[in-house]
Amino acid sequence: MNQQVIPSPHRHVRLVRLLSDLAMIEEDWPHKDFADRLGQMLNFADSIMLADAHKVKPERGFIAVTDSCDDLKQAVLHTKSKLVSGIIQSCDPASERPKVRWPVVVADDPELKFDRFHRFYLSLQREQDLALRAVRSSGREALAGCTPQLKKLAVLDRVLEDTLWDHTARFLATVPRLLERRFDHLRAQGQSGWLDLFRKDIQSLLLAELDLRLQPVLGLVEALEREVTPKS
Repeated sequence: MNQQVIPSPHRHVRLVRLLSDLAMIEEDWPHKDFADRLGQMLNFADSIMLADAHKVKPERGFIAVTDSCDDLKQAVLHTKSKLVSGIIQSCDPASERPKVRWPVVVADDPELKFDRFHRFYLSLQREQDLALRAVRSSGREALAGCTPQLKKLAVLDRVLEDTLWDHTARFLATVPRLLERRFDHLRAQGQSGWLDLFRKDIQSLLLAELDLRLQPVLGLVEALEREVTPKS
């Protein structure tokens, strides 16, 4: 029987480090070499898809120009800035125009449950997911109009996204469940201002998660930047 393996993120990833600092995961959480973990995440059919994509010999295209690189960089920076602002505003109870509002709760309410914060976190995760998939797709389009090497990278990135997205989503879905441990711990201590501290923890986790999600599209930007032909 095939057994799906959820990837164990590397300890140096900011999100994992933060989860450890907040005592939400065990200190001895095992991690393996990236290549080993990547291999575990791909089943046989996925491996065939990647092998086929790697063999693709794209037709020759135009050399990357500064404008295409700058446009992609600006799109990524705009998306990142918008998502960062959205996280900060949503986690600010005093903010007047957040798209997703921080739950209106009272710290000493005996009926207060984690469910409301869970829904809040999931809503912001969905915003990140939709926005970054769109800009990543734009990144592949930019690469596809350039050199054969960049066209090939665009094809590989599409296959990798299709292959690994579900695995990544399952891992990130565990973050709010781990966050519930923090909620229970802070509430049990009952210190003054515990709910405000919890709010800051959520904001920090969302920002760290955004950094993690941005890595693939930043890789596309870097690849395109290396191939840029400066204007004379």
